[in-house]
Amino acid sequence: MSAFPSLVDAAERRIDNFLPLRHLAAWLVIYGHSYPLGNNVLEQKDVLHAWLPGFSISRCAVFLFFAISGYLLTSSLLRHPSVLRYAWHRVLRIYPAYLVCLLLCVLALGACFTSWPLADYFLAPETREHLRHNLMPTSFVWTLPGVFESNPYPGVVNGSLWSLGLEVRWYFWLGLLLALGMVRRRRAFTVVVGAWLLHAAWQSIQGVPDPLGYRALAQTFLLAALAAQWGRYLRPSHRWAMTALVLLWLARAGDWIALAMPLVAVLFTLWVAYRLPRLCWPGNRDYSYGIFLYGFPVQQAVMATWPSLSPTALCVVSTVLVLPLALASWHLVERPALRWGTSRRPVRQAAIRAAGAEGG
Repeated sequence: MSAFPSLVDAAERRIDNFLPLRHLAAWLVIYGHSYPLGNNVLEQKDVLHAWLPGFSISRCAVFLFFAISGYLLTSSLLRHPSVLRYAWHRVLRIYPAYLVCLLLCVLALGACFTSWPLADYFLAPETREHLRHNLMPTSFVWTLPGVFESNPYPGVVNGSLWSLGLEVRWYFWLGLLLALGMVRRRRAFTVVVGAWLLHAAWQSIQGVPDPLGYRALAQTFLLAALAAQWGRYLRPSHRWAMTALVLLWLARAGDWIALAMPLVAVLFTLWVAYRLPRLCWPGNRDYSYGIFLYGFPVQQAVMATWPSLSPTALCVVSTVLVLPLALASWHLVERPALRWGTSRRPVRQAAIRAAGAEGG
């Protein structure tokens, strides 16, 4: 084997850092959110936001999530090109933990932190609307009556979910390409995805607004999918990391960060996953989704309880409180759901590992 095996060769060895990278990204979301959610009287910015105007570290962490998902999902579909299998695994991986989190936020967190009388809170049409509208993780109602109204970031219960909604949409579009037979036809897939990427890049060059970063995140997902498609010809090396850094520096100097960030995220993700020494990790336990789901509501609850906490203190306290919830989510909800969904298959454990690695 060459000094730098291809992405396909590296994936076949099943030695990678995707799980540690997902956990890092999930924690960086908490760290980055601590600045707008905390008592930031000095108007501090996180370490990356201070260097890259308009790009907080939490936003960059979301780019990593999209790069990981685009690459791993497409790699999985190349091995198992079944639409039903793909859809079932996505539902198992995303929905049970999401539904539990939603119910806990409405029935427990909201009830504890609302300023309304409990009877009024539970009978309010806004409470029912929050629950009804958020049942599907595609679009969201952000507020609950009387909850977190006095916080520095008022009213929003779980603001992290916006990126989950976008990611779920791209799960659908990738599934549609699979149903049309394009995922297994590399050149057809490349033409369709490449045309969309060029159109999106042209919009960025022309200055078409992308205030929430949806376009750039979609580019990240699709670039990572292309990397999986052409993985036999791509050999990750340390030059990828150097290229990402140079691109980031040039983009910062030239004010085209949004255009460069998708490629930077994909290069960085695959470099960390395959070229850095493998980091030790306890089995295939994936707590990152739970960290992502519960991070924002826990931070809001912490600020409602201790409103004077600085961003740094908020990050520390929230991390300590989120970890048990993430562990419970994996061991009591996510892993049992994956086991139940694959219990009739002889490759149950392999399927659990694959679905867990693909992540939410």
